[in-house]
Amino acid sequence: MWFIYGPPTPNPFGRDQEIDTLVRFMKNGQPVSLIGPRRIGKTSILLASLNKSSLPFVLISVEEFVRGEKGFNLAEFVSAYISNVTTTAYSFAGFKFQFVEKTKSYLKQIRELLGAIKVTLNVPELTALIEVILDKAQRNKNLSEELSRMLDLPQILAEKLGIQRMVIALDEFQYLKLAKQTSPEIFHIMRSKWQFHKNVTYVISGSATGMLKEIINTKTQPFYQFFYLMRVNPFDKEKSKEFLKKGFEIEGVNVNDNEVEEIVSYVDGFPAWLNLVGIKIVVERKPVNVILNSLPYDENVINAIEGDLRKLSPSARSVLRKLAYLGGKGRPKDLGNNIWAVNRALAQLIRYGYVEKEERGIYKILDPMIVHYFAERKI
Repeated sequence: MWFIYGPPTPNPFGRDQEIDTLVRFMKNGQPVSLIGPRRIGKTSILLASLNKSSLPFVLISVEEFVRGEKGFNLAEFVSAYISNVTTTAYSFAGFKFQFVEKTKSYLKQIRELLGAIKVTLNVPELTALIEVILDKAQRNKNLSEELSRMLDLPQILAEKLGIQRMVIALDEFQYLKLAKQTSPEIFHIMRSKWQFHKNVTYVISGSATGMLKEIINTKTQPFYQFFYLMRVNPFDKEKSKEFLKKGFEIEGVNVNDNEVEEIVSYVDGFPAWLNLVGIKIVVERKPVNVILNSLPYDENVINAIEGDLRKLSPSARSVLRKLAYLGGKGRPKDLGNNIWAVNRALAQLIRYGYVEKEERGIYKILDPMIVHYFAERKI
């Protein structure tokens, strides 16, 4: 099926230029920060680039280790990092590890990894590191002291195994800020190690665009001017129309040019929403205007947007709703009487990637579906 909603695709439409650029950076060792709002296709671009590079790579979603609003499971993250880096490096070098138990617990996985390494290989520094981490994690001890050794692991393995270049990609990187509660110097340690790794390319990505920009663009932050910033933008109108027309042709559905224009005008160039509309038209076989009018009430839209909005404070959600009622754009004075509270809410919306500030003090909602969701449902 041409239209796919939800999971990232390893072959995204219309992103050849971004993929070729990212592959070139990966091969040349250029650290990259891939940035853009949710549902814009960052992970698909990242996945396609990693596959096309033919380099050994590790891809970890940092968001997986977030626990609650401000919690972060550093032990599981460290375990996942070691497990993925080690298995990727050794597999590329010709060794094979097969875990006995398929599990989400990286602490269980790393225990199996330790056994495999002891049986097949003689790498004392790696086995010693894993043993310390297992011992500390099982006793709920702080792993900050092990971070430095853990972060050197890709470079050490690349040198030992003759790997000229490998890639470490951390998706939703901004959530590592939550790990600063248990390891306040985590970004300083990362920068101090990564800048000397000659065989490793580091790629980070994130949808909470404001948070990620704070990490990489603030002069007082360790990663200031470390990454090359690549922004992922929505499709332009022509590319959006090309994507839809090709999909409807492949699926054998007759949708005229005016209807395609109507879809593009409604969802802009966000690939996720273009795919969702395409699926609904192909499956439901209803008129385009009916599909679009029902979209704010679709369970897929509700689940996606409500899941995101749970991260926001009540005041931020209120300001977002008022901004949607204004058509997606507005000034702080139009969003509430308490300007201090409005500005604080806008700051949170910017940090989480829902809103951007335009010229002349105008704030804009990035995702058009959020505008429709609030404005048309009147919630």
